[in-house]
Amino acid sequence: MCGRTHLIFALAVSLGAAPALAVEAVINPTGLPTYPNLNNAKMDSVARTDKLGHWCNRFAADTSDALEVVEAWYRKALVSPSETDLNNDERYKNYSRLTGVKLAVGIDYVTVFRTADRSTTSIELFRCSPA
Repeated sequence: MCGRTHLIFALAVSLGAAPALAVEAVINPTGLPTYPNLNNAKMDSVARTDKLGHWCNRFAADTSDALEVVEAWYRKALVSPSETDLNNDERYKNYSRLTGVKLAVGIDYVTVFRTADRSTTSIELFRCSPA
């Protein structure tokens, strides 16, 4: 390296801008809390209606963290959520060997679950509008 390039590189390292793998920012426009340790995430491109006529936007993600850890995090992050076992939720009846919960605050809700055929915990955030 020439002296100037070496100086610029050293300055970048000291400022924390050294070449490294970029961490992609997770954009969650739902306003619901985003679990901090996600492997990947995406927002559905269109809203869908539920059985009660609410239009809901879905943010879906997964993490390598244990199901129990993610459930506990969301129980603390949400204000007084109601809780339903996903095995009792019509929307999830077709999943095989499902373990997880639905945590609802008003008409908005979070689902956290794991199926026997996946090694990751799935997280879905649903922000809904009144019917």
